[in-house]
Amino acid sequence: MGCMSDDLIGKQIGGYEILDAIGRGGMATVYRARQSSMNRSVALKVLPRQYINDETYMQRFVREVEIVSQLEHRNIVPVHDYGEYDGQPYIVMRYMTAGSVDDLLKHGPLPLDKVLDIVEQITPALDYAHSKNVLHRDLKPSNILLDDDGGAYITDFGIARILDEQHTAGITTQGVVGTPSYMSPEQAQGHDLDGRSDLYSLGIMIFEMLTARRPFESDTPYSIAVMQVMTPPPSPRVFNPEVPPQVENVIFKALEKKRENRYPTGVQLSQAMKEAVANIGKLEVTQPHQPFASRTPPQIVSQPRVSVSTSSRQPTRPTPPPQYTFSPYGTQSSAQSAARPSTRTGLQPPQKRRSNLWLSIAFGGLIGCGLLALLVIAIVFVIGTISSQDSPESELLATPEDNIVATDENGSLATPAITDSAAQNALDLADGFPTILPSPTANVVDDHDVTAPLSAASGAGSQSGALLFFAERDNNFDIYRLDLATREEVRLTSHPASDSYPMMSPDGTQMVFQSNRDGDFDIYIADPDGGNVRPVTDNDFFDRLASWSPDGNWIIFSSDIRNDGTFDLFRVRPDGTNLQRIYSDAHRNSHPRWSSDNRYIVFTGGDADDAQTWDVKRLEVGSDRVENLTDNDEKDWSPAFSPDGKQIIFLQPGLGNASIAVMDVDGGNQRVLFDGPGYEWGANFSPDGRFIAFTSDETGQEELYLMEADGSNVQRLTSNGGSYPTWVN
Repeated sequence: MGCMSDDLIGKQIGGYEILDAIGRGGMATVYRARQSSMNRSVALKVLPRQYINDETYMQRFVREVEIVSQLEHRNIVPVHDYGEYDGQPYIVMRYMTAGSVDDLLKHGPLPLDKVLDIVEQITPALDYAHSKNVLHRDLKPSNILLDDDGGAYITDFGIARILDEQHTAGITTQGVVGTPSYMSPEQAQGHDLDGRSDLYSLGIMIFEMLTARRPFESDTPYSIAVMQVMTPPPSPRVFNPEVPPQVENVIFKALEKKRENRYPTGVQLSQAMKEAVANIGKLEVTQPHQPFASRTPPQIVSQPRVSVSTSSRQPTRPTPPPQYTFSPYGTQSSAQSAARPSTRTGLQPPQKRRSNLWLSIAFGGLIGCGLLALLVIAIVFVIGTISSQDSPESELLATPEDNIVATDENGSLATPAITDSAAQNALDLADGFPTILPSPTANVVDDHDVTAPLSAASGAGSQSGALLFFAERDNNFDIYRLDLATREEVRLTSHPASDSYPMMSPDGTQMVFQSNRDGDFDIYIADPDGGNVRPVTDNDFFDRLASWSPDGNWIIFSSDIRNDGTFDLFRVRPDGTNLQRIYSDAHRNSHPRWSSDNRYIVFTGGDADDAQTWDVKRLEVGSDRVENLTDNDEKDWSPAFSPDGKQIIFLQPGLGNASIAVMDVDGGNQRVLFDGPGYEWGANFSPDGRFIAFTSDETGQEELYLMEADGSNVQRLTSNGGSYPTWVN
């Protein structure tokens, strides 16, 4: 798994005695060591033995020394020494005694004065690095270390870039580097960067330090990166009402999508925040800073003008001329047509807490070209595996063969991109080490033959031998049907909106799916051929991820009825009547699936102790009894029952690159079934339980795959994109 064992503990490396392991990253283990000559503790970062013959990894490791050796600032963790032990290079750094800001956030939001103190310490260090033409590119709470005296220090300049090298072929021309939850819009788009990109990341950090959550959260790294580009940030006061409006305005300015509208330097951001804190109770803020305020209103293309609130849902894939559409991934932006009459099916809102920040946009046809490929962010992912236990964010590295490798302890996954010039570049999701990325001509590796005959051919695993799925083709998200015997694909929907997540009813007479055909995402049903589309829900919320009861009499789905980023579970009749809320808490509940015996519903739910952790939960039908089936400090998600109801298949990102895992119906006997080189998701058993269909992006694009129920004989089914396959009974 990418991290070396603890066999160095107790050994002497140079003049350093290894005491214990204090951290593990994607390609290094950090030890606490004793420097005998100076009788002091130091941090020793060692490259694992499996990478010592890998020139690219060695270059990345050494590059951190080269970068940090140029920087001498009291709030940047210094490098004391570096060397090699038994072929393994190591870096010796100052040992920080009080952990990181990330450690503090595990206990909740930080006091405002503590946040201001941290900001005042690290902004001069950022400005200093920028003055030396060095960008950090991965500023986040885990990279701000603390000492016992309250000092804050920036560390992990390993993926830093020297500004003069932005066009140097030896590094990359437009490789995207960073952690999705903290990267700037221009970083997500692969544009050239300057110091204001780091300041955007700092703005995200300030938001998180004051609320203990990030402004943009979603199910996948892909959609988070999209949100950074497209979605206005929510108000931090929604999550912590104690945040003063004056400080909120500073955060909004730091998080401007256009960098020219942000603070030009860190010290100016720090000074603005200091003044905001000083003015608490003195100034009445009547005109809050509005993100996107300077944006030229987009032209209306083919649909009525709508308003998009600053909720956590996002439109995606911008391209000139500025039109907007909505991706089926993650938490999309709420769009409500001004001219649209309300025909709600009983899903009525409580008193809705909408932000006073609104963006009027034109809602038109689906977008193509350019940033489309970038924002889908799944186009250059190749093959390889390392592990990381450093951050809940994805990490991506490149091997000498131009293969990209990704993983982390909490399962978020590297998300590559294609630039608007169609050059293939990697979205390198910070492992804290130097960046060497594939060239734009890197070959995509494919381990599976798309034309190979399936062992499941001619209906094996399903009476009709067919799958439903959705795919983005011709700049449109539509629903398709795949015949397993012939590999023939039939497009079932063709609409300028985004149709996604289809599932056939148990009797095969109706197909349910989600779509934003009426401005926001609702649940729809259609005939098996995609015709006769009609809405099941029609409200102002985000209804998603619908599935059927085993008798076909109910549709279950999740909805953000409170408009605060949380989702409740509902059921409704296929004709839209008898809507009922069946589960509600203060978390993000999604991916509900019924058991074949109608006893249970499994779903993805938030962890009561950690908002960044997801668990698989089981709800007993007809009661309010809910059990946690997983508790792994991971993002366990997307569960589904086996046909016999004895097993639950789910995704466990912490076990490799979003591994496909299974467990007994009571949560016992959890084990990895398949851990491929890519990011896997959307796994479902065939009706007879012999096969599993799933999605993987190992080729650099989301494709459908099939394997036997024991995880063997994996074969790729599609070559033109596909996601979330479900079986046709």
